[in-house]
Amino acid sequence: MNFRQIEAFQAVMACNTVTRAAEVLRVSQPAVSRLLDQLERSTKLKLFERNRGRIRATPEGRSFYEEVQKAFTGLERLRFAAENIRSFSAGTLRVASLPVLGHAFMPSVIGRFNARHPAVTVLLHIRSSEAVKALVASGQFDVGFAADEIDRAGVVSEVFTTPDAVCILPKGHRLENLPVIGPADLHDERFVSLALEDAARARIDRVFEEAGVRRRIIVETQYSLTICNLVRSRVGVGIVNPFSLQGLDLEGIDVKPFKPRIQFKTLLITPPHAPKSKLLESFLSEATGDLLSVVGERTLSLRDTISGAET
Repeated sequence: MNFRQIEAFQAVMACNTVTRAAEVLRVSQPAVSRLLDQLERSTKLKLFERNRGRIRATPEGRSFYEEVQKAFTGLERLRFAAENIRSFSAGTLRVASLPVLGHAFMPSVIGRFNARHPAVTVLLHIRSSEAVKALVASGQFDVGFAADEIDRAGVVSEVFTTPDAVCILPKGHRLENLPVIGPADLHDERFVSLALEDAARARIDRVFEEAGVRRRIIVETQYSLTICNLVRSRVGVGIVNPFSLQGLDLEGIDVKPFKPRIQFKTLLITPPHAPKSKLLESFLSEATGDLLSVVGERTLSLRDTISGAET
């Protein structure tokens, strides 16, 4: 049994005559009859009753046709899937992100991406950086965004963004009129800090140690977004990744540049030995565009504030 025999059988069943089936397949009528004979011998089924040049499907033939239709439907799905892959008009993109990008930045990127590719399904998982790395390394996800403290073995990594940290204060704080905050301004200040396992925490601590400044660390937490809400609740002041401010209601919070500069480094990671698909390249193009429009404006405005304070 081969595909050509099945194709001839399907055409005869659909057209009800060998003559019409031959026209559809663009072959001779004897060629179609020969293919049907071969199919009956290979399946050991009597598929048709033949009477005075007319052909009619047997019960076995009708049952066999039902199975053939299922197979042809599957082939049609494969053809359609191939067209979608070529044009990347449909499919699924699996994205894993650390929370600071996952809660507001990624939804913004997905919104822009979806406007261009409405048939594509995006699966977004928000996890810790180590969990993001595990999902990508295992091949379960197409791309991940993680903090730079992860072990990069088993993934392909590149720097995605390095935004400057900002200092956030509760509204009405004694430092609210300062254009720029430095370590000395926060001496003995109630401070809401990132947890010790965060690589940025070590960079922040180092700046204060080098300045000989002591803070009173009141709360330690994993996420910049949590720090923002603790500052809003007047627990203390904090230093955060500016991505955590995107989409956040800043009522009750003052955002100030911090000097010297402290950077939060985010990595873009992909599975090893997996070239970027056109779908992923399109998504990353949107992410880069959103990165420039959202973070770039805030970074420029904060640097202008610093420059103005120095003159």
